[in-house]
Amino acid sequence: MNDTAQGSPASPYRRMRNIVAVILVILILATLLLGAVPASIFKTVISEKLQGASDREVAIGSVSRDSFFSYTPVITVHDVRVAQPAWAGEGDFLKLKSISARVSVLDMLTGSARPDRLQVNGLEIALIRDKEGRSNWNDEDSDDDKNDRGPVLTDLDVTNSHFSFTDHKRDLSLDGPISVSLKHGLRAEGSGTFLKSKATMLFTGGAIAGIDPEADYPFAVSLQSPALKLTAKGNMQGVLNTDLFSASLSARAPTLKNLDRIIEAGLFGTQKIDLRADIRHKDKDWFVDKLSGSIGHSNLSGKADIFKRDGRTKIDANIKFATLDFDDLADDAGLAKAAALTRRIGPRVLPNTRINLSKMGPTDGQMVFAVDRLLSRRDTVFRRVQGKLSLDHKLINITNLVIGLKSGRMTGSVQVDHRSGAPKLSTDLTLTGASISDLIGNGDIITATMRGRIKLSGTGDTFREALEKADGKAAMVASDGSVRATVAHVLGQNLGGAVEEIIGDPKARVPLRCLVANFDARNGILTPSPLAIDTKVSIGRGEGRITLKGETISLILRGGAKGKSALRIVDPIRISGTLNAPDVSVAGLGKAKDAEKPSLGDVLKVATKSIGSALGIGDSDEQKKAFIQKPKSLNCDAIVAAAMR
Repeated sequence: MNDTAQGSPASPYRRMRNIVAVILVILILATLLLGAVPASIFKTVISEKLQGASDREVAIGSVSRDSFFSYTPVITVHDVRVAQPAWAGEGDFLKLKSISARVSVLDMLTGSARPDRLQVNGLEIALIRDKEGRSNWNDEDSDDDKNDRGPVLTDLDVTNSHFSFTDHKRDLSLDGPISVSLKHGLRAEGSGTFLKSKATMLFTGGAIAGIDPEADYPFAVSLQSPALKLTAKGNMQGVLNTDLFSASLSARAPTLKNLDRIIEAGLFGTQKIDLRADIRHKDKDWFVDKLSGSIGHSNLSGKADIFKRDGRTKIDANIKFATLDFDDLADDAGLAKAAALTRRIGPRVLPNTRINLSKMGPTDGQMVFAVDRLLSRRDTVFRRVQGKLSLDHKLINITNLVIGLKSGRMTGSVQVDHRSGAPKLSTDLTLTGASISDLIGNGDIITATMRGRIKLSGTGDTFREALEKADGKAAMVASDGSVRATVAHVLGQNLGGAVEEIIGDPKARVPLRCLVANFDARNGILTPSPLAIDTKVSIGRGEGRITLKGETISLILRGGAKGKSALRIVDPIRISGTLNAPDVSVAGLGKAKDAEKPSLGDVLKVATKSIGSALGIGDSDEQKKAFIQKPKSLNCDAIVAAAMR
């Protein structure tokens, strides 16, 4: 008897070979059967794929294949209907006479098919987006972060097809034919309305026939409407790959807000725009490599990167305005509203710029900005501005701020904190090198170079509202300079000296030792701490208040002559009116601007009252309070240093 018959060690190997042979036969048979899978088996798979995660009705007439045996057959689906989701109302999202695609049988059965050749006939598709941004072409529970480009196409042919697009959030509605052919490429042409104005849209692309699906794919899009004229031309990096493309874009519109309806970047209303940009889109991120154009009379250039991370938008931008008129950054409705407010409450110095950040949403980032020349329809001392704006979870910091004035400049920082409660505004600004005549328009009454410090903080939805309740300090100081001699004597309430200068040399000047206007702010009310002026011939000190709510001024400046004064002016200098239009009454001699040539009647009136005071006629207590009895020179260095801290 041989070894094999006796169960030698060779027998297990033979059994193993038999098992392997059987498995191979089964695999071969399975593979052959897979290549001949009946098309009807795919019907359920296709239906589930079309239905997606949402609960919408799907109907398929029939499914066929082009050959009895193939691992990559052409599958044709006939008479497809996909209903709208319940929230979109009745009707069909998609109706299709037939669609043919070459697919892998194994991928089809596993639900991961990526057809590379498509023939579409008789497509009717109705795209809908509601006011909250929900769309019927995305499943409600789809993962927006999932990197899924969809079919990788090498061949696509679309005939006898039509689309409609209704976007309630953008207020855009279009419908028209859509086709893809070897001769004409891709073409989707629609007409309808945008922001209740007539609109047309044209999207064109290259032919999709036997091409590398990852090759550059040219496209162009145009939206034409009185509300917006938008064109873009560029290349997608892959056939119909909207996640990766670059384009040159131009946009004209009555306001930037109309463009924002399309790009949805949170932009605001402005005057008319004429903008051009070179843009790129990569996955969720946008890159504005070059931006130029105009907003109203303002001309700008710049670049920006917009990143989407963890549900937030981060912007990194660099914007330069060759010219900027802040009125261009408001639309006609905004300007009309501002004009109506001005008519109701009068002109204001404090800007009513909104600082409420509740609409900023999940936006962070930084922007370096510069304005070479500020334009204004009104007279202003502001000439240019530059700085860096940072935004982090509704906290804005403007740093490296430089505001160029007609003479001198302001530097410092501004912060808006809206992370909780009402917006909180904080300013820390320093003024240097400014001419007092440029700041307050006093001609040559006082000539001096001013310095200043503004540290104010308050809460409110606008810059004006926050300052109307601000605490802190505001100071302006000047060391050295000169004062018109007549005004210096009036400041010292020295009628004799004033009359002498008026008669002898009305243009004569005396040295200014220092001027200090240091105000403490509490709940929007500024009180002098101190308000004082020291000239060669006189001393003046002020009291009263400036109320930022309403911007009203109520100040009294009392003085005294350093030398002998034959006749003292009883009435002090009074400053009233508003910050926009201060009213200065110079001790009964009329307005400050007229002090050089007061009327004879004014002089006689003041003289009569002064003589009466000298003779003891009148209220002696009131007369004692009318002027500084024994003025002493100010410690200018000390009070200037204290004000600038």
